[in-house]
Amino acid sequence: MRVALLGAGGFLGTHLAAHLAASARFADQAIDEVLLFDQRPVAAPAAARCPVRIQHGDLRDDTALDALFAAPVDAVLHLAATLTVDAETDVRRGLDTNVLAFVALLERCRAQASVPMLLFASSIATFGGPLPAVVGDGMPQRPTTSYGTHKAVAELLLADYSRRGFVDGRALRLPIVLTHPGPASGSISDQVAALVRGPLRGERTICRMAPDSPLATASVHKVVQGFLRLAALPAAALPLGGSMNLPGLSVTPAALLQAVARQLPAGQVPVVDWQPDPAVQRIVDGWPQAFTSEHALSLGFTPDASADALVQSFLAQERAAP
Repeated sequence: MRVALLGAGGFLGTHLAAHLAASARFADQAIDEVLLFDQRPVAAPAAARCPVRIQHGDLRDDTALDALFAAPVDAVLHLAATLTVDAETDVRRGLDTNVLAFVALLERCRAQASVPMLLFASSIATFGGPLPAVVGDGMPQRPTTSYGTHKAVAELLLADYSRRGFVDGRALRLPIVLTHPGPASGSISDQVAALVRGPLRGERTICRMAPDSPLATASVHKVVQGFLRLAALPAAALPLGGSMNLPGLSVTPAALLQAVARQLPAGQVPVVDWQPDPAVQRIVDGWPQAFTSEHALSLGFTPDASADALVQSFLAQERAAP
């Protein structure tokens, strides 16, 4: 099968690309080619057991989509997006990337003779406003950011194209994915990641949210496992609409820093400057504080065990880095 990974140069994309290339299998089938697509530089996976091709381009560009679908695609993993902060500051760019380019992608899938699987990275940001203590799949989606709105719109489009038999659409709503290795990007998730990677690298760290802010999180390893499990499910096991939450672990900045401190040499403590930012706090406070899915749990999806597990996941990333 031919698998296209969109957003392959990003944090999650890099980890998924490495797994696909090393395993040479996806959805219980052998991979004939992995196509890694991004407008950013993409590094070829080090231990590939199947052919890997890299294509640079922008999903907003029709010629890039022409090249992407020059040969039939059996599965598309769509991770590319304009994230929260950028979508708030550049309305048109966010809409073009997150919604209109997604429509163009769906149309290319529909035009194929064979129906491709389309896995989509949705987000915790589709939920907003007054929320219960725990948010599950049944919670109405009322996003309070442009990014969350774009993701909710994309979920509906994916469900409709699936209903009509144009794609085999499946989506996971992701909590904050940890831990981005840097450099700092300014995104909210990266600001959370900095609380782990900064102190462990001996760097002074700034935290722009309250120390007791509950944050729904997942390690990148749990997210990769989640997408692979989602792809392998029979269609009958999917929820109505094909989208579900990836169960997350709720932690606070203070708890993350305590877990980090347990990994530091004796006598060392994380050096953190607490600089509350009302804009950042509003975004964080608008997201679910606890994030789960009874449906996903019943299918074997599990959250990280603890803040210590999140830190250990990052240390494993650091050891594996070239």
